[in-house]
Amino acid sequence: MNPIHLRNIPPPPETFNHPAFFDFIFSYLKPENYLELGVRDGRNLLTVFKHCKNVTAVDLMSQSFPTPTEGLDSFSYHNMSTDEFFQNIDKNIKYDAVFIDADHSHEQSLKDFMNVKDMIIEDGFIFFHDTYPFDEEYFHPCACNDVYKTALYIKENLIDDFEVVTLPFNPGVTIVKKMKRNKQLIYI
Repeated sequence: MNPIHLRNIPPPPETFNHPAFFDFIFSYLKPENYLELGVRDGRNLLTVFKHCKNVTAVDLMSQSFPTPTEGLDSFSYHNMSTDEFFQNIDKNIKYDAVFIDADHSHEQSLKDFMNVKDMIIEDGFIFFHDTYPFDEEYFHPCACNDVYKTALYIKENLIDDFEVVTLPFNPGVTIVKKMKRNKQLIYI
């Protein structure tokens, strides 16, 4: 029997439809405040915004996607690097969910995580994309690069504050949930 991560390989190159996954998850989470770092063509953002009240999007490249407004209380797009964004943001803002899909290097994705980890509500979520590259070609900087190391770093060093699971579907999504160790139930 083939391992799970190889059942849909070879092509298509991206076998896991992460916007459909987030559409499903966010229909339950219903984030009041959502932050997306790395918008690219807006495909994911335009899929999930309908479940959110307030959406903030950050991308270094100028985007030309329709601005989501229907049903939102607010939407803001920041055409800048994530470093610039975090230098200028109010650190008291709290997010229910964050999607980190900007620079795929371990160094920058970890920096993005460290910048946002204290801005997540307890029981809130941080999602990483491209954390399960199935083949060496995906380690290229224009593909998954080494963002998977960030998921491993969180598992190894921040386990007291976060639960972490990586879905083994190319190119991978890691789900990081903020909570204290051994606090599975919110009413304890």
